[in-house]
Amino acid sequence: MKLATFNLESFGTDRIDEVLLARRIDALRPKLLELEADILCLQEVNAQKIKGQSSRQFHDLERLIEGTPYQDFSLSGSLRPSGKGPGDRHNLVVLSRYPVLSAESLYHRHAEPPLWRPGNADPGYDEPQTTAFDRPVQQLQIDMGTGHPLHVFNVHLRAPIAAQIRGGKDAEHNWASVSAWAEGYHLSVLKQTAQALELRLGAEALFDEDPDAQIILTGDFNATGETRALRLLRADPHDTSVPELAYRQLYQLDAALPLEQRKTVLHKGRAQTLDHVLASRSMTDRVAHIKVFNAALPDEILEGDNPDYAGSYHAAMCVDFDMS
Repeated sequence: MKLATFNLESFGTDRIDEVLLARRIDALRPKLLELEADILCLQEVNAQKIKGQSSRQFHDLERLIEGTPYQDFSLSGSLRPSGKGPGDRHNLVVLSRYPVLSAESLYHRHAEPPLWRPGNADPGYDEPQTTAFDRPVQQLQIDMGTGHPLHVFNVHLRAPIAAQIRGGKDAEHNWASVSAWAEGYHLSVLKQTAQALELRLGAEALFDEDPDAQIILTGDFNATGETRALRLLRADPHDTSVPELAYRQLYQLDAALPLEQRKTVLHKGRAQTLDHVLASRSMTDRVAHIKVFNAALPDEILEGDNPDYAGSYHAAMCVDFDMS
């Protein structure tokens, strides 16, 4: 069973743009085909307004997979907090060859949203504000035909880029002060860590039911392996200091590859692995092969202003599991 993750780099327009869509399909469809995935976890999939439809649809994504094996897969997309269809931008989508038993969008299901009051907001707040997620965690239960379901979490954590603080920027959208920027950066880190906690507690709930649960966490974590978000998710016994809980550890599978092979993003010439596949103990012995499709990966900063580029600045990652 091949499981892959790929950030499509804000794929799809608000309203259908056939010219731009054709360019992006030409760039991305070959990338999807070379994965030959059985379960494909996608991030940054935009949904379109379609006349006569009460909610947005994944029109552009359906065009992208048209004529490929993926068009016959089940399609599960993340939902807005109301549950009424996908959001306009940066949805999560899982395409699966195997039957999907359940699919949920988790918004603070396991972790209460933190409260925080920025001191540099203008006008200021009288009370601490609820720090809600920008997007959900997607959780699926997939029937592998073995009697033991596979639990897949599709992830897109908040990027560590300073979040908006009310009144913190001037008319030219520049930060009005370093203090406001610092609070904005703190807010983004707070959101990322809260999302990681939601994800970890979601895995904990599965371990509570079955210590040998087959769990995969995958997607764009916007974090490298040494960061607090990944340490929280892995729950390594060296961090928890409780060897008896080692069976709940999640293993970062891509860490087995040398950095040059596992890089998924180039940022100002620096190779980074921001996309990952984490697995429970019951899945690690099943790993047959890991590959990151990063050949000719462009630099998201140094080459990010190329108007002719229609692909993604993220590399796809694929893990082949032996489920027999």
